[in-house]
Order: sequence, then structure tokens, then C-alpha cells
Amino acid sequence: MQLIESSIIGLRSARHRMASGSKRPVVTLFPMVHIGEPDFYETVYAQACKADVVLTEGIQSPMVRRLTRSYRWIDLENLGLVLQPRFPTPPPGCRVLNADLSGDEFEAAWRDLPLWLRFAAPQRSAFVGLRHRLRLSRQSLVSGVSSLNDKASRASAFEWGTPGYDLAGPIRRLRDDRLCSLLLGLLEENHDREMSISVVYGASHMPAVLRLLRTYGEYRPAGSEWLTAISL
Repeated sequence: MQLIESSIIGLRSARHRMASGSKRPVVTLFPMVHIGEPDFYETVYAQACKADVVLTEGIQSPMVRRLTRSYRWIDLENLGLVLQPRFPTPPPGCRVLNADLSGDEFEAAWRDLPLWLRFAAPQRSAFVGLRHRLRLSRQSLVSGVSSLNDKASRASAFEWGTPGYDLAGPIRRLRDDRLCSLLLGLLEENHDREMSISVVYGASHMPAVLRLLRTYGEYRPAGSEWLTAISL
């Protein structure tokens, strides 16, 4: 199942509506990229807020801010792009839950990583950020993103601004586990109820969500739509 597509027309994210024949809740996946056009985020958030519950990501940590310098230093205004904005206040009837690690949990997991990685990743993020500031264009931004499907290797997954991200496997798995654990709890509690759930999370975490849905309730696509994140 295609999640992110990079092509001559730009960068697109696939919204997938997942349904099960034996379970009532419907789950809609919004694979996110963290830099895009304002209209992309407005569309995603407006659609996601139609659900009863929205699961989002976000870690409040000084180290995370250091690791994400590589995209925060891009001259986004000149490119007509924006950083992914915070999820808006939902309308009545929609509940937003942070399905990510807390700052303290991230810091504890970060301290368990090899010392060389903890030293190198922030430095490389600064270097990449400066290079992006000086040379990045829409074309190079899109062409530098590999297409991602639910069977793609995690080494090629698209995760903005975290150099060495594929090496920090323990943190990645913790985030996957937290998201899937919260989603599984919602599915089990509401297995016999009409309920809608939106998952607005980084595209590289969606393969774990799809594995959970297939295992738990044999969820299958019930409708998909391409949303353009960056047009060329």
C-alpha cells in the first residue's frame, strides 16, 4: 500500500480509510510529512477533525528541537512552504490525543543510545540545516524523498530533520509501540460501536499501524485519496 509518493508532479500523501468486516470502528490514516504547502495541512486537519478521536504525534524536548534544525532552518517563505503546524483546537465532538512519547520518556531513551550517535546526530542536523538554507529548492526537496509503502524498508522511510533516525531504532520502536498501544486500546474498547478514528502521524510510522490493523481486525482499505503536500 502506497503511503508517500515522490514524482515529477510533486510530493503526495495517501489518505487511507481502513475498515473491518468484524469490528465497528473505522480508522483513517493520514501519513504526514513535516514540510509542505499550507493547503495540505489545512485539508488534512479539516478531514481528520471529522472523526470522533484523532491520534497525533509530538515530543516536547530540547533535544528534539536540536535534531529538527535541519528543516527549521530552511528558507520556507521563499519556497512557499511551511513547517507542519500544531494540530488546531478540534470542534465539539472530536477528541485529540497525543499518541507520542513524553519529553522525559524521550530523554531517557536518548540516553540509552550509543554515545557517538548522541554526539553526531545533532551536529549533522546543524550541517544539513545550513546546507538546506543555502541550496534547497522545491525540486530538490521532492526528489530527495523516497516513495514509501507499508512494505518499504525502514531505512528508506521519510522522516524530516532527524539525521541518523534509522540508527535510533529503539526510539523509533518506542514511538511505534506507543501509537499502536493507544490505537489498540481504542479499538478494543469500542469494537462493537460505530466510531471513527483519525491517525495523523509521520509516514514512517504508518507501516506499524497497518500491521496492527491487519492483525487485530483484518482491516482493509475502504477508500483512498491522494493529497498533494508539495506541488512542482
